[in-house]
Amino acid sequence: MIPPSLHHPLRTAAAALLTVTALATAPAPATAAPAEMRTVLRCRIATSGERPITFSPELTTQPRLIHVTGTFRVTGCTSPDGSERRLHDGVATIRGSGLASCSGATRITGSGKVVWYDTAGRRAGLSTLRPTLNAVSSYNPADALLVGTVTRGPLTGTSVSGSATPTSDLSRCASSGLSTVRGKGTVRFLR
Repeated sequence: MIPPSLHHPLRTAAAALLTVTALATAPAPATAAPAEMRTVLRCRIATSGERPITFSPELTTQPRLIHVTGTFRVTGCTSPDGSERRLHDGVATIRGSGLASCSGATRITGSGKVVWYDTAGRRAGLSTLRPTLNAVSSYNPADALLVGTVTRGPLTGTSVSGSATPTSDLSRCASSGLSTVRGKGTVRFLR
């Protein structure tokens, strides 16, 4: 909001919490949207260089309540249907929690906000996001906060659909715990 090898459970938990704060070896396709919905905005997302996704306490093999925070750059936005041409880039902040371990996550809750900028770099508004999933069982549960609804600001009423892939080394989760992760992916806003 991103069935392969022995590290699948590690990717699953980290990916779930990666976007809980609203972002593997092979990327998974974005969550499918109903055929009658159209994409009004499509963007790339990536964790901010200086602000990776942070787990508190760190993610380990034992399930426990994990709080997650993070910041994402939202870039290269395009409006396939032409209705949202003014939104070009943004900064998304997310926070949330879930019962998580290296092998999975459930009871995912959280919220997110996106500060939008136009093509000239001027602020174009603030959107509030609400996730609609509380557990994810797909290959890429990073979609947990990349599946939801915009409840306020630009794009109000649109559905959010996305996927994210962890870009950090997740193998240390089982041995020493995981306190941060970086990731990238895509997100779509549909109406």
